[in-house]
Formats: sequence, structure tokens, C-alpha cells
Amino acid sequence: MRNCYQSCIASILFAVALLTPGFGCLAQTGGILDEYIVAGMENNLALKQKELNLALSIHALKEANGLFYPSAELSAQYMLATGGRSIEMPVGDMLNGVYSSLNSILESMGQTGGFSQIANQEIEFLPNNYHDTKIRVITPLVNAEIYYNHKIKQEMITGSQAEINVYKRELIKEIKSAYYRYLQVLKVVDAYCSALELVNEARRVNQKLVENQMAGPEKLYRIDAEVSRVTAQLAKAESDRNTAASFFNFLLNRPLQHDIVIDSTMFGTSGQQSFVVNQQGEQHREELQQLYSALKSTGYYVNMKKAYVLPEITNITDVGYQGYAYKFDKSQQYIMNTINLSWPLFSGFRNRSELSRAKIETDILRQKLGETEQQIEMQCRVSEGNWLASVKAEEASCSSLNSSQAYYKVVSKQYAIGQKSLLDLLDARNQLTSSQINYAVSHFETLIRLTELERAYSGYDLGLLNR
Repeated sequence: MRNCYQSCIASILFAVALLTPGFGCLAQTGGILDEYIVAGMENNLALKQKELNLALSIHALKEANGLFYPSAELSAQYMLATGGRSIEMPVGDMLNGVYSSLNSILESMGQTGGFSQIANQEIEFLPNNYHDTKIRVITPLVNAEIYYNHKIKQEMITGSQAEINVYKRELIKEIKSAYYRYLQVLKVVDAYCSALELVNEARRVNQKLVENQMAGPEKLYRIDAEVSRVTAQLAKAESDRNTAASFFNFLLNRPLQHDIVIDSTMFGTSGQQSFVVNQQGEQHREELQQLYSALKSTGYYVNMKKAYVLPEITNITDVGYQGYAYKFDKSQQYIMNTINLSWPLFSGFRNRSELSRAKIETDILRQKLGETEQQIEMQCRVSEGNWLASVKAEEASCSSLNSSQAYYKVVSKQYAIGQKSLLDLLDARNQLTSSQINYAVSHFETLIRLTELERAYSGYDLGLLNR
């Protein structure tokens, strides 16, 4: 069991490194398992939904960027009207007397009077056969809401990306743990298969002895009972193997009966992966980044509500044609520029209430941030303790396995020469099988605890998933 000793030594050395100041997070294992992790990321439907939410946040930021630029629109109005309100203009009554006097003066001078009489006019308020066609350009000059809205949209992207990374790390932990569970059950199945072979071999030998009248049939009854018991244990282990395989395939979003490639290097080591140092691994958890981003967003919202006392200034430029009859000529051409100022003076205390609510939400987020920091610190400490305990358990099961193997070899030799009874042989076999199973369980339990420790310190390099 050279590999067993090597794995235990490697585990102890890593435990020392773990307790050394400055150690933080773990690196990838590489190989088949990382390929499965990539496949799980590509096929996971929930992750795809979160990535779509991130895409929505990116487009929302682009929309917010667009609010800083001028907007231009083409507007055309053509009006036909009759009736409605009108106003009487007595221009005839006012000017006809004057025109008559001027005509009389001109006639007295021997000239022809050219001023004709005019009628009173009726001006309708609704213009008829009138159009206004223009291009309007609106440019925001001072608008605090646009500025802070842009900042909030930026933080939405940061929060969405952090949420995706949180889900990725949880999915990586689940995939790795499920893979280790499957390998663990495989070793248990192997142990029971080996035990069944040993019992069958013992039955074959005793069958020969009974046939040659060198032993009584009672030994066969005892061995048959042992065969039945081991067969039942093997059937249970095979059922557990199928369940573990189905769950692993479920995480990868593929058919539950799909074959799983076995990484044989996982059986002989205790996960001697390459480790990297991160002195503040727990402080860079994406859960904290989400809360930091939410705090920033709430802070920007508070500032936006405080800015309601500032005016909004907008520049509006109209260039177009306006007049009667739908035509475009220089007589109808115009350009007009307007500086529009909007300064809210009173809005029923709505802004004050919204500002108070935003401040309360900020306080809630701060409390949640402090609680999350404590939870993450607790998770890291518990993960370290669990991993160190699993290392010690694996070391003990490794020693027990070596002793059980040596003991079984001695008992089997003594049984062959008649110095040990059948019960001694079966007891040694049961002890060996139990030790094999205990070592397989503790071995992969160490890897699972290592995966939990990796998750606690955000040790998996997510950048490698995009390569």
C-alpha cells in the first residue's frame, strides 16, 4: 500500500501548509474532472438564464449611456380645419373712411384714386391647410437623474456577474463532490466484489474437502450464508453506484444512464492538487461583491433623490418649415432654439419619503453584509476543521487497511495448513473488506472536504473555464 502511505503523507504536509499564515485557496485538479466541469457549465440551464439576465443588464447600461447623447426626431403636422372659434377684425370699418378720403384728395388733384374698399375680416383660430414639419434635437445639459441612473446600471452588471460566479462555484462544488461520491461507491463495489471472490474461493476449497470426506458439510452452510450476505451487500452497493451516476449526469444535464469516464489517478492519491496562495480568499467571495454592488447602487439612488433640489436644463433646437399649403420654400423655413429649465419646488414630500426609504434599505444591506461576512468566516473555519479531521481519518483507515491485509494473509496461510478455523478466515475476510470500504470512504471524503474548502476560499480559477 505504498500509494496509501504517500497519500497520507501528502495530506499531512498540506495540513501543515493550510495552517501556515498566508495560505488561502486551492487550484484545479485538471484532467477528466475539469472537462466535466466545463461540460456542466455549458449545459446548465439555470446558469444560461443568469447569463441572459447579465446580457439584459448590459443592454440596460447601453440604454443609460444613450441618455447622455442628443436625441433627434422628425415631426410633421398637416392640419385641415373648418369652423370652431373665430375673431372678428373690423379692418373695413377702420380703413374704408381713410381710403375714401385719400381717393377724394387724389381726384381733386386730377389723379385716379387707387384705394378700394375692403371688407371686415373673420379670423378662425383653427388653421386650415397648414403644416409644421421640423427636426427637433433635444440635448440634456444638466440632469442628475441621468448621471446616477447610469451609475446604478453599471452596478447592476457587477451584481449580475457576481451572481453568475456564485452559481458557478456552487455548481463546480456539486459536480466535483458528485464525481467523488461516484468513485467512492465504485471502490465500495470493488471491495464487495473482491470479498465475494474470496468467499467463493473458500467455498470451492471446502467443497473439495467435503467431496473428499476431509471435512463436514456444516462448513459449506456457514460459507453459503456468508455468500448470501456479501451478495446482498454488493447489490446495495451497485444500487448506490447507479444512483450516484444518475445524480452526476443530472448535474451535467445529460441522460441519466450516460457513461462516466473514470479518472484512475483519483484512487491512488489524496488529491495532491497544485495549491495557490491567496491571503484574503474569503474576503473576495462573490457573495460579498454582490452586497458591495447593491450598497453602491443604493448609495447612488440616495444621491439621485437628494439631487431633486437641482434644476434640469435641456436645450431644444427646432429646424423646419411652417406655413399654409404643404410646400417647402424659404418663406416657410425657420430655426428656433430653446433653453428649457425645470426646477421642482414641491412634490407632496414624495422625494423626502423615497429618500428615507432608500436610507433604510442601505442600513439593511449593511447589516446583511456584516452577517454574510461572519457566515463566510464561519464556513472557512468549519471547512478547514472538517478537512483536517478527514485527513486524520484517512490516515487511520490507511493504517487499518494495511494491518487488515497483513492479517488476512497470515490467517489464510494458517487456514490452508489447518492452523486456523473457517470462522477465523471469515472474520479476517470481513475485517479486510470493512477496512477497504472504510479507506475508500475516508479517501474520497477527504477529497469532498477539500472541495468544500476550495469553495469556502473561492479557490477555483473561473478564468480557466473560458479557455
